[in-house]
Amino acid sequence: MMTEITLPKIKFYTTACAGQDINDLKPMLCALDAVLVDVRFSPISPIMRWRQIYLKPLLREKYHHVAPLGSRVFREGQNQIQNLDLGVKILFSFNTNAVLMCECADFKECHRRVIAEELRRKGFDTEELENWKSRGDEPS
Repeated sequence: MMTEITLPKIKFYTTACAGQDINDLKPMLCALDAVLVDVRFSPISPIMRWRQIYLKPLLREKYHHVAPLGSRVFREGQNQIQNLDLGVKILFSFNTNAVLMCECADFKECHRRVIAEELRRKGFDTEELENWKSRGDEPS
């Protein structure tokens, strides 16, 4: 009799860095067994700690910038993702839980909602993370 092997299902989370404490980021990623995927078209910010040049050395291999998932016209209040299909393929290539992060505080108005809807359409679980601290306090 053959034993069936089931692979763990990948889960995707979405979140905003706006209003969050950078000190809660690593514990949250650890608790979720996830990598951080920066889905901003340009991973820059007026706040130093949210710039790619700060996040990449902080998180090392747990940081990925996926520009194809960035919104090209975020300043005009529209969600026009650079290349959704390519970006989703890149997400799948990581083969791990992932937290998709941008700066927008309002999930309903943000392009990460469009990404989450596409991931759900493909059969993946998604969850919006509003409080990083509660996730980082959970046991692994």
